Amino acid sequence: YPYETIPCTAGYTVYKENSYVVDRVFRNWNPYVDAAMTLPTALAQSCDTYFYRLGHEFYRLPEDRGQPLQKWARLFGFGQATGIDVGPENTGLLPTIKWRHETYTSQIDRLWKPGDSILLAIGQKDLAVTPLQMARFYALLANGGKLVTPYVMQQVERGDPRSPVVLRRNNPAPPRDLGLDQTALAAVRQGLWEATHTTLGTSAGIFGSFPVDVSGKTGTAEKWSDEHGRYLDQSWWCGYGPSENPTLVVCAVIENGGFGADAAAPAALKIFEKHFGEKA
Repeated sequence: YPYETIPCTAGYTVYKENSYVVDRVFRNWNPYVDAAMTLPTALAQSCDTYFYRLGHEFYRLPEDRGQPLQKWARLFGFGQATGIDVGPENTGLLPTIKWRHETYTSQIDRLWKPGDSILLAIGQKDLAVTPLQMARFYALLANGGKLVTPYVMQQVERGDPRSPVVLRRNNPAPPRDLGLDQTALAAVRQGLWEATHTTLGTSAGIFGSFPVDVSGKTGTAEKWSDEHGRYLDQSWWCGYGPSENPTLVVCAVIENGGFGADAAAPAALKIFEKHFGEKA
């Protein structure tokens, strides 16, 4: 339930099965937070522990329920090609129990553990997505729940550019309505608006003064760097505008750029400024 309150805390502790022995503590990016949040607020403030708790609930589901978090993610286009008319295209990786069994031979590595679901809930660990997949997903949020097929080519022409002969027009597949719960979708959209407008929104400092109403979310994805010998933060920001009647989706990624608000959000703002002819 998107408006149910769930604790957002500095850490989320997982205990070993049937014991009070601590297995692992999953940390929030904000070590000082301690508040009950709804989904919109958790999105706006990027509360890791809110989503850790949800991920753990998915892990605890009965085996006959399958893995609904991954089923939804696949429905939204993750783990598969978008169908864009230029290629080749990377499909990313949507980790599942089946994938673990097919990928690893060690019994330990083949186990799907609580941390797999917990970290998947914030897009970490084995999950890999492309900027285009994310842009497609944000287009779905912006258009009311329809999955689009991205394309580059509009038509093939020959002759004088002022009066060309059209040899072939591109006919991409029409948007596919996924039949999403509009109340839940509205809660997500509210959270994306709050992220760019409320005091504690993670990119409000970037977009709060922009004349065009923009909604969107920061992201920070870790990637191993052989050069530095450690994981580095990849800066993400994805969103759309105007918020109530979107005409443009932007997804910016800055490799090794730090938190989403550090590099990707300012880069995305430049695109909105150019497109709408406005300055923040």
